[in-house]
Amino acid sequence: MRSIQSIIFSNSLAIVLTIVCVLPITAVFIFSLTAPIDDAFANFGLWLHEKYNWSLATFVTELRFAKVGFALRSVVIALFISFLYYWIANWLNFGLANFRSSSSIGKRSLIVEAIQPWIFVGPALILLLLFLLIPALTTLKISFTEPGGTVSVNNYSFLWDPNALGYIQFRLAMRNSLMWLILVPSLCIILGLLIAVLADSVRWGVVAKTFIFVPLAISFVGAAVIWRNIFAGGGIEPQEAINGVTPSYQIGLLKALLGHTPEYNEPLYNLKFWGNFYLMWIMVWIKTGFAMVIFSAALRGVPQETVEAAIIDGANPRQLFFRVKLPQIFSTVVVVWTYLVTDVLKVFDIPYALSANDDDKLLLATMMEAAMNTWSIGGNNVDNLFAAIAIMLMLTVIPHMIFLGWRIRREQKQLEH
Repeated sequence: MRSIQSIIFSNSLAIVLTIVCVLPITAVFIFSLTAPIDDAFANFGLWLHEKYNWSLATFVTELRFAKVGFALRSVVIALFISFLYYWIANWLNFGLANFRSSSSIGKRSLIVEAIQPWIFVGPALILLLLFLLIPALTTLKISFTEPGGTVSVNNYSFLWDPNALGYIQFRLAMRNSLMWLILVPSLCIILGLLIAVLADSVRWGVVAKTFIFVPLAISFVGAAVIWRNIFAGGGIEPQEAINGVTPSYQIGLLKALLGHTPEYNEPLYNLKFWGNFYLMWIMVWIKTGFAMVIFSAALRGVPQETVEAAIIDGANPRQLFFRVKLPQIFSTVVVVWTYLVTDVLKVFDIPYALSANDDDKLLLATMMEAAMNTWSIGGNNVDNLFAAIAIMLMLTVIPHMIFLGWRIRREQKQLEH
C-alpha cells in the first residue's frame, strides 16, 4: 500500500511540475507569436476611422481596437491553454501509471483513479485559493489595521459609533441589505413556485413561462432603466421645462395609472424607506423567471406514483402540493435560495443606475462608494474601512451558510441510512 501511495505522490508531483513549466512557457510563446494581431486590429480601426470620418481622435480609435484585439486573442489563448492542460495531464497520468505499474492492471487503474479527479478539481481549488481565500484573509487583516500599521478594532468601532459620520449610513445599509437578503429570495421562490404550478395546469402555460423568463436575459442596468420609466416622476400633464419653451414629459406608467399630478414628480423609488421595495421589485422581476424554470423542471421530476397515491388517499390540491410535491423538491428550493442570496449580495447596478444614493436606500455594496467620497477619520484609512465593511457584508451570509451546511449533512445522513 505504501508503494502505491508513493507512486501516486511521485506521479502527481511529476504532472504538476510538468504543467507548471510547460503551460506558462506555451502561453508566453503564443502571446508573443500572436502579438501582430493587435496591430492588425489597430490598423483596421484606423481604416474604419478614415472611411466613416469618426469624430474620435485617431489615437483613441487605434488604442481601442488594439485592446479589442488583445482581449479576443486572450480569450482564445486561455481556452486553448485550458484544453491543453487537461490533455497533457490525462496523457501524463495514463502514461506514468502504465510506466510505473506495467505488470498490474489493477495498480494502473488505482493510480489513474486516485490522480484523475484532482486534474479537474485542482485548477478550481487553485483559483479559489488565489482569488477568494487569500483576498478574504488579506481583507480581514486590513480591517484590523490602522494607517500606521497598528492592529486595532477602530475600523469596526467607527462603524458602530453613534457619534461617527458613517454610523447612520452603516446602520441603514445593514438594515437594507438584510431586507434584500430576506425578501428578494423569498418573493422569487414564492412567485416562481406559484407560476410553475399554475402554468403547468393550463394549455398556454409554455407561452406564459416564456414571457416570464424573458427578463432574465436583461442586465440589471437595463432592467433599472426600464423600471425607471415606469416609476418616473411627473404626471398626466406635461411639466414646463426650465427654459419655459420645451415641455418635459417625465411620466411614469405606474404614476400615471395612479393619477399623480405633475406637482408630485418624485420617482417612486425615491420615497423614504418604501422606495427600497420598488428597487427590490426590479430584481424580483428579473429572477422570478429563473426560479420558475428550475421549479418547473423539479416538479416534473416528482414521481407520478406518489402523486396518484395521494389523490387516491383523498388529498386536495393544496395538500398535494405542500405535503407531497414540495418536500420532494425541497433540495431544489435550497439550491435556488443559495443562488439568489449570492446574487443579492452582489447587487450594485440597480440602485447605482437609478442614482438611488440616499442614506435610506444604501446597501453595503453601494455604501462603499458613498464612503469613498464622504468618510474620513483623521487619516487616509478609507481602504481599511472598506475592508471592515466587506467583512460585515460577509458576516451577513454566514447564517445562510450554516443552514446550508446543516441541510447538506442532513441529506447525506438520510442517503446513508
